[in-house]
Amino acid sequence: MYKKGEGVPDFVLLNQITENAFIENLITRHKSDQIYTYIGDVVISSNPFKKMNIYNESDIKSYNGRYKYEMPPHIYALANDAYRSMRQNQEKQCVIISGESGAGKTEASKKIMQFLAYVSNKATLEGDKITKMLLESNPLLEAFGNAKTLRNDNSSRFGKYMEMQFSPSGVPTGGKITNYLLEKSRVVGRASGERSFHIFYQMLKGLSQAKLTELGLTSAAQTYQYLKSSNCVDVATIDDVADFKAVVRAMETLGLKENEQSSIWRILGAILHIGNITFEELPEQKVGQVSVGIKDPKALAAAANCLKVEPTQLTRALTYRSINTGVGRRMSVIAVPLDNVQAIFSRDALAKALYERLFQWLVTRINHEINANEKGLVIGILDIYGFEVFDRNSFEQLNINYCNEKLQQLFIELTLKSEQEEYIREGIEWKNIDYFNNKPICELIEKKPMGLISLLDESCLIAKSTDQTFLGQITNTFDKNQHFQSYQSTKDRSIGENCFRLKHYAGDVTYDVSGFLDKNKDTLFVDLINSMQLSADPLIRSIFPSPKPEDSKRRPETAGSQFRTAINALITTLLACSPHYVRCIKSNDNKQAGVIDEERVRHQVRYLGLLENVRVRRAGFANRQTYERFSQRYKMTCKQTWPTFRGSPKQAVEAIIAAHGIAKDEFRLGKTKIFIRNPTTLFYFEEKREEELPRIATLIQKTWRGYRARSRWNQRKAAIKIQLFYRNYRFRRWFRDLNRAMADVVNAFSYGKQIAWPKHPSTINRAVELLHKIHNTWRAEKMVMKLGAGAPAMRQKVLALDIFRGNKPWKCGRIFDADYLEKPTNPFQPKYVAAMQNLFSTYGDTEVLFADYVIKVNPKGVPQKRGIVVTNANIYKHDPKNYKVKKWGTPLADITSISASPNQDTFLVLHCKPPQRDLVLDLGINGYEALSEITTVIVQQVQKLTGIRLKVQFSQQITYNNARPKGADTHLSFQVTNDPKVTGSSFKKGKDHQATILYK
Repeated sequence: MYKKGEGVPDFVLLNQITENAFIENLITRHKSDQIYTYIGDVVISSNPFKKMNIYNESDIKSYNGRYKYEMPPHIYALANDAYRSMRQNQEKQCVIISGESGAGKTEASKKIMQFLAYVSNKATLEGDKITKMLLESNPLLEAFGNAKTLRNDNSSRFGKYMEMQFSPSGVPTGGKITNYLLEKSRVVGRASGERSFHIFYQMLKGLSQAKLTELGLTSAAQTYQYLKSSNCVDVATIDDVADFKAVVRAMETLGLKENEQSSIWRILGAILHIGNITFEELPEQKVGQVSVGIKDPKALAAAANCLKVEPTQLTRALTYRSINTGVGRRMSVIAVPLDNVQAIFSRDALAKALYERLFQWLVTRINHEINANEKGLVIGILDIYGFEVFDRNSFEQLNINYCNEKLQQLFIELTLKSEQEEYIREGIEWKNIDYFNNKPICELIEKKPMGLISLLDESCLIAKSTDQTFLGQITNTFDKNQHFQSYQSTKDRSIGENCFRLKHYAGDVTYDVSGFLDKNKDTLFVDLINSMQLSADPLIRSIFPSPKPEDSKRRPETAGSQFRTAINALITTLLACSPHYVRCIKSNDNKQAGVIDEERVRHQVRYLGLLENVRVRRAGFANRQTYERFSQRYKMTCKQTWPTFRGSPKQAVEAIIAAHGIAKDEFRLGKTKIFIRNPTTLFYFEEKREEELPRIATLIQKTWRGYRARSRWNQRKAAIKIQLFYRNYRFRRWFRDLNRAMADVVNAFSYGKQIAWPKHPSTINRAVELLHKIHNTWRAEKMVMKLGAGAPAMRQKVLALDIFRGNKPWKCGRIFDADYLEKPTNPFQPKYVAAMQNLFSTYGDTEVLFADYVIKVNPKGVPQKRGIVVTNANIYKHDPKNYKVKKWGTPLADITSISASPNQDTFLVLHCKPPQRDLVLDLGINGYEALSEITTVIVQQVQKLTGIRLKVQFSQQITYNNARPKGADTHLSFQVTNDPKVTGSSFKKGKDHQATILYK
């Protein structure tokens, strides 16, 4: 678990629980770069004052999902515990980081946020966006809220409670920042060797020259009284230029618009210019009345330019104070000129108000971007100023140390006092351990109505009160209090006549009361507020809102009371969470790496109560849970309790403990809870639970899948049966309606053609389609039978419709007369009849199916008029003058296919088997279209002779061969013509075996 020479990783494991052994182990670990050590669940962090290579992505992965005892002590382990507890228990968590200034609290909070952001980001777009904004809020708030002090180059000068909000599955959904007690007095002054807030120096070095010129600024910090007064501008460990870039990047990530950023630089520039404003006394206008004017108008004009107000307005606000006189209708406002001291106070008050309100606007703006819409799980991280003791301690240090007293009290309540009280309440044997209880000092400061803050508020209400009268009042009040001392009560000259001393848990601190009343009143004259409300900059106007009418009748809350209320609200928030502690130790006051000051460390160990913490953990129990919760969480690890147990929760816990053979020294059974001594025992149960969960999950999944599959199958069978019955029902209903509609169809003229069928379900589309065909076939048969002698012609018309519909224009209404040459209109009818009788006797044909005059294209490509006769067996060509058969007949059985174009022409090509030649015929020379009739006759008769239906092709390109002897193919194409010589269709021979049919 740990290497020799590195000390023990948990102070609870020390052989001897003494202060010397504790200090020795801490120093040993610090010198070997083991800066983290445990006291049970508490992390002790010693500041190494150097960069440590233990915060890489690989380190985060190493600690993610691991139990504490599996890895060396690290702040990542604590962060992992908080995250796991939040997800497992669905409870709010908080991390309380404490320690004096420079102990490394801010860095600890950043490392915790870094870990949580990494492990909780589940690669969702929203989760990634939230984590980026949460992390980027750090450099922004550090720039505006941190400063270089004598003890810490990056000291937090405000308190921050960062809440990271998560969904139940642990994905980041938002965050919220609450800030406490910004040290705004640092804007106008500070101790020698310290700096103002980082952002001023970053802005001067980072803004472009053009922007600086626009704001009337120079990059030299020594130019500005507010920055040069403490004789510290540059810090070796700080890169202001790089930090400024990080601030701008953070602003962009957090959604601050360009105009908002511009307003921020404008306000900061105005503060620097305000600091350069000086005053001079003007000649008395009235006897005894002193007034001042602006000594350097350039500084005032530059400030007014940045604030976007008129210089005259700002001048009046800085040099006069408006006072209301009278009441009701007689009330009037008079302007009272300020003297030099009052004008300087007013100037500095404006600068502090501008900065404080800008800082609060930034926090609000960040919260607007990152705050989740819905409440969820939370991990809060408290990074608040540490205990402070300076050569001169004022109102700010009192508030800071009061805050630390409250947090120490919380630590005592949660880790020492409450733990011992719980053992007694649960009937667990326990040896009482003494600890320093700081409740009296907390009450001395905050108790109403006689606490220090209340007495200070009372003094602020009395017009003639001064800092000295306030000191006298608290001396009289706390004269007998062992935690309070003053010069008047002790005559101890080390205290000072203007001072009092409080005995804090961290040591004695002497406070100088000079300025206490003014700082507590936190007065900002209404003239200054009014002048800011006239600014042309919307951000400046927004941070100086007009007071509400009801607020003007109410006594304004003092700075001390506001802070007391905020701290008590924070304590309430922390008490609602499961706490995790980081106690930071400052290794030395010189901020030197590799150096540890034993006496400074010993002092911190004492006032933080770390040794008492070790004793409680050593004598106590690492974990306690109610019987209900323990049995519910670990019942699957024991056969007796899984899946159900009929006894009480306590009996279930006893069964689980017995099943795992846990030693008696490792646990105690209280009245309502089980107490587990070592974390390893709890980790053992967690591991067993993790081992069982996959098996249980698999069983649940298998059972559920089987149930779901059976349910789906039964539902499907039921659905199919229901569908079948319903379809049958709908079909029967539809068929009944159809029968009613078709009841007298046999007697109807059109046999039901005009009858509208009832609307049918889509599921019987195919059946309805078949019924339509049956009906159409029956109707056609009935109509054909009704025709009598015209039935054959009707059958031909039906066949023609099937062949030509959609393929080629044809005359559907024309009567198929078959033998047109036998008609009396033929002048050569007698010759034709004699020729047919001769043909029948010679060749054995029995019936003329079609006869008419046509144009036949001969092998030379010359069109010739011929009589064409289609008999029951052959096709004959006759000379139209003497009706002699030309050559020989073409057997119908030798025709292989028929070709025609899809156009208006009347040409037809009959393709034949060799040695027969293809026939190219024009069937439109008699003034009517006979192509459809001869095609139908040939198709019908060939099918009758051979049983095969000829294929009729329609194409714009036809290839045929009628050469004698058989030669090359001829390629026939079709073309529309406007030539007046062409009537109907005309054959035109071309070159290279090409031919064209011209048609209109």
